[in-house]
Amino acid sequence: MSTTKTKMPYADALALADHLVKKLQLGCERILIAGSLRRQKHEVGDIELVAMPMIVPTYDMFGSPVAGMEHSALDDALTQINWEGQTKNGPKYKQFMYSGASVDLFIANAETWGCVATIRTGSADFTHWLVTPRRHGGGCPSHLKFSEGRLVCGGAHYPTSEEIDVFAALELPWIEPIDRIDGRWK
Repeated sequence: MSTTKTKMPYADALALADHLVKKLQLGCERILIAGSLRRQKHEVGDIELVAMPMIVPTYDMFGSPVAGMEHSALDDALTQINWEGQTKNGPKYKQFMYSGASVDLFIANAETWGCVATIRTGSADFTHWLVTPRRHGGGCPSHLKFSEGRLVCGGAHYPTSEEIDVFAALELPWIEPIDRIDGRWK
């Protein structure tokens, strides 16, 4: 959710997002501009990113990795940027201001990437439709549900390491991000 009061033109927001991605990508295995920027809206209220942090070991004084002491290189990269205030700093979601724009940073891993990228690209109406069971007018087959960034069937997780895997599991054709607005997907 945006904490900015005004929207930015698409080109300005994209340039700012690209600049931020360049700063953060060294700490990531993957990073994606999502939200209204990915849907190419003419005006953007906030910058939404999905990131898969690179996990790096912590070493003891003898140079050996310490089991269980790995850390996120993304957190290291975040300490290097000049943000104006952080309002959320959880393990799966971070929110902060960067050069006057509100940034929502969603953290994914290899197993959750596809679902998180799909949901965070939106739009809100598209995401609501996508996660709603078909028997209620949505896009999700009744045997599946979204839970904790994954697609689940009877307790088993579907492999959705890419967005296309989400659409395949839902038995839906690929829908371009730009078409995930105004009911174009129906």
